[in-house]
Amino acid sequence: MAESEEISASDLTDSQRYWIQYSRQQCLNLPSGSVTGFEWKDYCPKVFRLIQELENISNEYYMMLICSDETLRKVSSSVRAGNMFLLSKDNRFVIRTLRKSEVRVLLEMLPDYYNHLRKFRNTVLNKLYGAHVVKPVGGAKVYFVVVANIFKSDLLMHRCYDLKGSLQGRKVEKMRFREKILHKESDLDFLFYLEPLVRHRLLKQIKYDCAFLEAAGVMDYSLMLGLHVKGSPQGLLDAGRSRSAGSQGSVDSSSSTNGRRMSCDSLSRSELYSHRSSASSFRDSIDMGSELSFGDQWLPNSSNNSSFGEEMSARGVHVPKNGTANISSEESPKSRECYDVLLYFGIVDFFQNYSVIKRIEHAYKSLQFDRKMIAAVNPKAYSSRFQEFISDIFKADDTPSLPTELTNGCR
Repeated sequence: MAESEEISASDLTDSQRYWIQYSRQQCLNLPSGSVTGFEWKDYCPKVFRLIQELENISNEYYMMLICSDETLRKVSSSVRAGNMFLLSKDNRFVIRTLRKSEVRVLLEMLPDYYNHLRKFRNTVLNKLYGAHVVKPVGGAKVYFVVVANIFKSDLLMHRCYDLKGSLQGRKVEKMRFREKILHKESDLDFLFYLEPLVRHRLLKQIKYDCAFLEAAGVMDYSLMLGLHVKGSPQGLLDAGRSRSAGSQGSVDSSSSTNGRRMSCDSLSRSELYSHRSSASSFRDSIDMGSELSFGDQWLPNSSNNSSFGEEMSARGVHVPKNGTANISSEESPKSRECYDVLLYFGIVDFFQNYSVIKRIEHAYKSLQFDRKMIAAVNPKAYSSRFQEFISDIFKADDTPSLPTELTNGCR
């Protein structure tokens, strides 16, 4: 089986080169002056093939999507590394351009990353499926990585966040991911309440993932978080609208007003009771210290293939910001607006080491801001701050269960 297959030193230095030339018919359909040939290079093809097999991805299917003429033309037209995001036609993959130095970091950590995926099948780290470089005739080399699309869903993403846990220099910016707006810490005005066991195991897995990144000398990664509100309540969010895996638009103010927006009091007295009852029986049947395997039913009503960050049910509690880019948690949760939400998330962009440039950035910004709050800090400090931030936004839902007779008529 692929999960037991080991990689050798030669697998980590191996690469394959191809020349991709459009057919005569394809050339007739291209605009005048279009590039018709590309030099293509695969980095560590065997290792990435093994990672694909872990996720039940056919390498032939993968290559057919990534090597399409449309994809190659768009990737090769990228001007600035790291500034282009493309979706594959099936919305399963995201293609992101990288700098050569970032590719080097990726390849150096690749053997340990592969082993981490094998050991922790429920990792929150974004899946990496391939690293490539393409060079059009007469053009420059463009490096890119292919990763899993965290927002692959038929549901509407009411708001998306890119969260590092840093409070300095984190402003909203548009990224070239179908013009999706990725909000930052300064716009985060939600806390997410999870069943206590789920939260415990989620934070434990994130601790393992961050320990891996710290050992690899990596920093500057983010938690990419997508939020879907069940029922699409009217006027809930002003974020851009995303269909399937990232299409952008505005939330329709004429959306159904039947969304489940209510106080936390009423929410706890309705559907949360049945969820918590099944969760309690599940919690009693397992060992709290055991590792959560890929196939565990760790969430009520979930399928056997559920994983952290894939359609995770939670209570989204709207809380006011206190003016310092933190969200206030002093007010009682029961007096706030609550929403029944589904969360999609993963740790992304772990391609930056603590380089000389980052050290200089740290020294310069430390003169202006609190050195603990700036983005450029060493991997150990970054990991600790990131985990603390995640722990602050994912809360344990300790609302006591109520008898079923009290839940009637509260939905």
